[in-house]
Amino acid sequence: MRQPPILMYHWFRRCSELSQSRSPQFEITPELFERQMTCLRRRGYESVSLSEMFGGGALPQKPIVITFDDGALDFWEFGRPILQACGFTATLFVVTQYVGTESSWEADVGEPSRPLMDWDQLRALAAAGYEVGSHTHTHRELPRLTDDEVAGELRESQAILEAELGAPPTWLAYPRGRYSSSHKAAAATAGYHGACAIALKYRDLGYGDRYELKRMTIKGTESMTRFRLRLLAAHFVRYNDSVDHGLQSID
Repeated sequence: MRQPPILMYHWFRRCSELSQSRSPQFEITPELFERQMTCLRRRGYESVSLSEMFGGGALPQKPIVITFDDGALDFWEFGRPILQACGFTATLFVVTQYVGTESSWEADVGEPSRPLMDWDQLRALAAAGYEVGSHTHTHRELPRLTDDEVAGELRESQAILEAELGAPPTWLAYPRGRYSSSHKAAAATAGYHGACAIALKYRDLGYGDRYELKRMTIKGTESMTRFRLRLLAAHFVRYNDSVDHGLQSID
């Protein structure tokens, strides 16, 4: 079975500004993002949430999931209006401890802090049809934590998102895409319906399941031709929805 395409974005950068990032490939200009979304629309794609994609209901003929990690304020300024103009929405993964502040968790890798959206903005997005998921509570890499710390990261994020948005998150994105089979099981135990990983290289597309959804990394340093190739490759993830993570199947 093939997994439907899931795209992953992070941050925006104005075309007139020089990048200060140590990972400039994760930044995209509004102009390039608009070209990419226009390309998707013209090819007949319709955006759906992860819950819609994997919920068992009817899907459009060409569904696609657009995801953004971290909840940066530049999404509100640049991403939101472009998506709205194209008739799309997205799934956003936020780090609950830092909502409304800055992404200071990136300091350990030398990445500049970025302003983050606040709860009022996230509530407005949720009301407009955007899906808001968990990027854990503090964005610490799960393989560096004890089992109890991992469980705390997942449950604390759930509790805060439910309190602020009125419903618990059902989808998780592993911080920096780092996880193991034990973290997949922990996500299932915590009640998440699934979790997102990262496809940085084409060989990463070889396999996925509900707690290892492979997202195609879209790089802002690449041309539209490369974007189209990545879009094509995103259709070739081999997906297995019968993997047992130690729980009964999720309705």
